[in-house]
Amino acid sequence: MGGLGASDLEILLSVITPTLVALLICLLEARGRLAPSIQRTTGLVGPYFTAVAILFGLFTTQLMSEVWQKQNAVRQTIDAEDDAMREIFRLARVTGIETMIVPHLKAYAESATKENPYTHDGLEARAATDKSYEGLLASVVHAPGLEAANRTALMNATEEMRRNRDRRLYLADDATVPIKWLSILVLGALTQIAILLVHVGNRRAIRVSVGLFTIAFTFCLVIVAIFDTPFAGVLANEPGATFGRTLKDL
Repeated sequence: MGGLGASDLEILLSVITPTLVALLICLLEARGRLAPSIQRTTGLVGPYFTAVAILFGLFTTQLMSEVWQKQNAVRQTIDAEDDAMREIFRLARVTGIETMIVPHLKAYAESATKENPYTHDGLEARAATDKSYEGLLASVVHAPGLEAANRTALMNATEEMRRNRDRRLYLADDATVPIKWLSILVLGALTQIAILLVHVGNRRAIRVSVGLFTIAFTFCLVIVAIFDTPFAGVLANEPGATFGRTLKDL
């Protein structure tokens, strides 16, 4: 697959941006027109850095919590959709309408497996899944000889499957609001500057402290980038892996 995906680009920027900021502020402190002014900025106490770092920590914690919960929600939604498919199969088998239901259910699972939200092929798979769902729904509605309770149970399971698919696609299309990313980048950069300023006069301490914070800053951004697009990272093989097991059982 050529080029960089959205997740790859976010990870790349998450690694490069804090490093470039750290190199830039250390360079400005060591040489250039601003160096004398920066070097005369002595006397700033530790709590100054702490005040800025707390703001950075609060924003980072909030955003990491959001993307972590998003990944968990995706996993739960896939499992719920899979459970609904299995329930439809069980009901169809018990009521003796497997031949009407299972072909549509298999077609749904096969096309849903290909619903990659980050490629053009994923859009075609969504259309195919919609068509398979409509065929499945029509089979449930028009299946002859079903008792009202059994038809209702099949309809409920079919609708539950669709609801979870809609939620899965919503979570796949959802992305972190750019202002949240910008907030972390700005506060992280301000924290790097604050660390430098409280260590003015001790260049070795500047490099060590700014370097260590930059590593932590980068790690936080990379984690957010990975979990912000779960279908391109930690769940890159989903829903294919889960639905594939169900297809084998069908």
